Amino acid sequence: MTVSAAAGTPQSQPGAGAGAGAGLIGAGHPPRPGRTWRRLAVVLLAIVLAVRLATLGTYPLADTSEARYGEIARVMRETGNWVTPQETPGTPFWAKPPLYAWLSASATYVFGVDEFALRLPSLLCGFAVLVLCGLWAGALAREGERDDAALLSRLVLATTVLFFVGYGAVMTDPSLGLCTAWMMVAFQRAVIERSGAAVWRYGLFVAAGLAMLAKGPVAFLYVALPAAVWATWRHRWHEIWQTLPWFGGIALWAVIALPWYAWAEARTPGFLNYFLVGEHVMRYLKPGWSGDRYGNAHIELLGTIWAYLAGAVGLWAIPALVLVRPQRAWLERAREWCRDDARLFALLAVLIPLVVFTFARNLIWTYVLPVLTPLSALLGAELAARCSKAPTWRRSVVAVATASAALLCVAVIGWAPLRANGSSFAAPVAALRLRAQADPRAQRALWYWGRKIPASLRFYSRGAAQAAPELDARLAQLVPGARVYIAIVPEQLAGLQQVAAQHKLTLTVVGQVKHAAIAEVTKSAL
Repeated sequence: MTVSAAAGTPQSQPGAGAGAGAGLIGAGHPPRPGRTWRRLAVVLLAIVLAVRLATLGTYPLADTSEARYGEIARVMRETGNWVTPQETPGTPFWAKPPLYAWLSASATYVFGVDEFALRLPSLLCGFAVLVLCGLWAGALAREGERDDAALLSRLVLATTVLFFVGYGAVMTDPSLGLCTAWMMVAFQRAVIERSGAAVWRYGLFVAAGLAMLAKGPVAFLYVALPAAVWATWRHRWHEIWQTLPWFGGIALWAVIALPWYAWAEARTPGFLNYFLVGEHVMRYLKPGWSGDRYGNAHIELLGTIWAYLAGAVGLWAIPALVLVRPQRAWLERAREWCRDDARLFALLAVLIPLVVFTFARNLIWTYVLPVLTPLSALLGAELAARCSKAPTWRRSVVAVATASAALLCVAVIGWAPLRANGSSFAAPVAALRLRAQADPRAQRALWYWGRKIPASLRFYSRGAAQAAPELDARLAQLVPGARVYIAIVPEQLAGLQQVAAQHKLTLTVVGQVKHAAIAEVTKSAL
């Protein structure tokens, strides 16, 4: 991030940069240019958010992650078990805490059990993150540029690829992203700005407690570790101790977070060991960790997290790289910029998680999501300073935002439904239901040829699908006149046709997409 000068004192306040020639942003309060670009920015932001909201229910839950988390929320509502997330009734899901499932399951009581209801809580988390990001960017900017910084940071964040995708999907990361953003902004307000408001001082601990219910202790990597490095760098540990209500705050955190962990362990012994040790230690320290109960380890090259970051920010990587390119007196300006407490903390909140994940090989790209908030706040503050002086920057920002918004909207309207439909049992199950309407009184089983039923099949069949790894034996036992439905992947169709022929069964494909199919198998009456 291109540096701008702070006041130059050891405890300079955020956005307090002054002095002629001090940093890239410059001095004084430049006159506000025409408002056309601001109106365009507001319109683009509104369009992106409106399109994301309107498309939440336009494509199915695809395997594996989204359908799995959607099914867990559905099972939670169906069973009434709000303590232990379950993949199927009676099968606990230990990999994640329940906050995402609580939110999605609660939404289904208002909107019904469908894609819109399950995804809506994630988008609402995204809206809240945008509010917090704007507040943070305003604190980083100079007087006179704070409104622009808030607007631009929100526009940048809303039009990054990972925000647009992640905060509209059924998964754990949106609630984690909100909790970490809340913790970061609360630290900025309570410690760096010395705000005495309880909403920030105690809010930090409330957010930390909720983060434990969102994804567990990993939240502290994104906030506590950057804060600790910041305090050590700036010699501010004493202020942190004095400013934050540690005893009351920790008690508040414990009241929010610990009861569920104790209850979950009591309900399903072994949860704490698997979740705290397996998911938070072995997953990252042991490449190819074989203890994963719910999937395969994602083995990536060291440093892959930076490629994920580039993909996550999308076209905003271009202005970001322009801003951080080495220039004359760059090192001196960087030193002065790092003396600004607020900017230093935001920078550390971006870099430290990325540096830690640089040495991890078990990664997925959603690990970048919490980093996007401080990154967008910094970028928004820098772009606001540039746009206040240079028409070229204003045009460039609008161009990047327009291109990003257009690509994202086209993708979610055109590409996402095609991809999701091809990777979900939604369409084959819908075709099955239409076929079954011809004889609604008939009782027909739905079997999946395999041991582990895909999550989308479980979700769209409302738990009716049964695993049938020994399909040949089952088909041999069909009585004359019996009719069953077999869910398969298309690669199994030839094998199913061969088995049906061996048992003199009639086979008809009911519905098929790229990665899923359902066939009707009938044994003729004597």
